[in-house]
Amino acid sequence: MSKFCDITTIDCTAGNGGNGSSHFRREKYIDRGGPDGGDGGRGGDIIFRANENENTLIEFHTKKHFKAEEGGNGQKKLMHGADGQDLILIVPTGTSIFNAETGDLIMDLTEHNQEVIVIKGGRGGLGNAHFKSSTNQSPMFAEHGEQGKTLKLQLELKLVAEVGIIGIPSAGKSTLISRISNARPKIADYPFTTLIPNLGVVDMREFDKHQHFSFVVTDVPGLIEGAHEGKGLGHEFLRHVSRNQILIHLLDPTQGDLIKDYQIINNELAKYDKLLSKKEQIVVINKIDSVSDEDLTTIVKQMEKKFTKLKGKIKTISAVTGKNLADLMFEVSDKVKTHRLKKNKVDKKEAEIEEAKPVKIKAAVNKNKFIVKFVRRRIDQNGKLRRTWDVFSERFEQVAQMTDLEDNEGLERVYHFLERLGIKHELRQKGAQPGDRIRIGGTGGKEIRMRQ
Repeated sequence: MSKFCDITTIDCTAGNGGNGSSHFRREKYIDRGGPDGGDGGRGGDIIFRANENENTLIEFHTKKHFKAEEGGNGQKKLMHGADGQDLILIVPTGTSIFNAETGDLIMDLTEHNQEVIVIKGGRGGLGNAHFKSSTNQSPMFAEHGEQGKTLKLQLELKLVAEVGIIGIPSAGKSTLISRISNARPKIADYPFTTLIPNLGVVDMREFDKHQHFSFVVTDVPGLIEGAHEGKGLGHEFLRHVSRNQILIHLLDPTQGDLIKDYQIINNELAKYDKLLSKKEQIVVINKIDSVSDEDLTTIVKQMEKKFTKLKGKIKTISAVTGKNLADLMFEVSDKVKTHRLKKNKVDKKEAEIEEAKPVKIKAAVNKNKFIVKFVRRRIDQNGKLRRTWDVFSERFEQVAQMTDLEDNEGLERVYHFLERLGIKHELRQKGAQPGDRIRIGGTGGKEIRMRQ
């Protein structure tokens, strides 16, 4: 059995784009062959895909770095480099993907086979054939491939189950889930037997051969008072309850005070997240095979007197002998069907509203937008005043990254974009002088000098 892990942090890097080729066609009897360097292939994307057959993030806890394949370099005869293979990372259904540095949610994967491209691979560099013009018949310049971006991601798993079984330690949650579903958890007669949540599929044909209906159920490891503050095991697993639509609140009449136990669990749910305490609950007294009928009647009456909302609604079962299990599962099944029906109506209504909305054409994102910042001034060795400027621009930074500034043609191309994007004009307006340092993308970025 694999270890359970529901939160982890990893580093992911998309594949680098392949370099463009700088090549000229040279064949016998063919005059003026010209440039024929091909483009580099794109780097592989980082893709996350949900799989309902997975239930742990342990693979991402033991391996922390993931990188997609790089694109191939362009070749002569206009041959395009091979695209890098995408890296598809399989995670359990119910996984949320966050940017670990900003805390922003990137995607919530709640359906089987749902997938998202988290980081796109680097663009392949253009070959020199792209840069041929009427004024430059023999361009030597070709682009480098764009570097694949790296992101630190936090993966958080919330198990997707419509029904959750909650209760104090040793209430019989593991026994119940093993009797009503295909889950086979460890069961023993001592607290905290369950150290991880268990998922199981309930097939209602086990209780009525005419009911072709199934749903997923999970048990939540024993909660104790103070679980929301980190006590016991519940603190690690309370988050899983957030995806449950219906809660089976299991009570043990053989130990402690049922009223107190019931209040403790509901208080912990409310303190962790107020929405959890509002979820629909089916209150169930387990282990009725261990108490007399008279004692059970007294217990039920005490519960109904203390909590009037439970009058006539408390279920009594024995998970060990199976007594009253079918009756409980019919009620749970009906509630699951009701919730699904409500959800389908809401989804349909939202889809109709979305379809009825007038179509708004969004303005294209201006990738040429830029920011120019003055950094500092200094006196150089010749006694001249020099300034340093930082330029931030998605397009300009991309051009600089994919260009060899040691190559004269490449350098001229960067200066061309500096003027074309309006950055040079902005620098002059702010007081930049020839010879000033321009850092493309800020600290650590490539540098050029201001020209006339």
